[in-house]
Amino acid sequence: MNDNNIDKHKNERAEAKVTPARSPLLAWVAVGLTLAAWATLIWLDGYAAMAVAAAAVVVGFLAVSGRSTPVKNLAITAIIAATVLLVVLAAFLIVIKIGLGE
Repeated sequence: MNDNNIDKHKNERAEAKVTPARSPLLAWVAVGLTLAAWATLIWLDGYAAMAVAAAAVVVGFLAVSGRSTPVKNLAITAIIAATVLLVVLAAFLIVIKIGLGE
């Protein structure tokens, strides 16, 4: 067997595994939406903050797939921060609405 054929097959396998880098834009959009959700909670109301946080979670999950490790970590951090806002705010609103009967 010719050594050139072996090298060609190795190079073809190496080229087949390389995937193009994807833009980290969605991860940064998720971070921006998460920060906007927390700001919305401060300046507007809880329902609007929950809507923006839900959008941040969805964009964060879209940003996780097929990205590099630092971008995945950024998207996961945005997901966690937005989910914390959603859970805490939903629990607070449930206690206020059901517990106090308003």
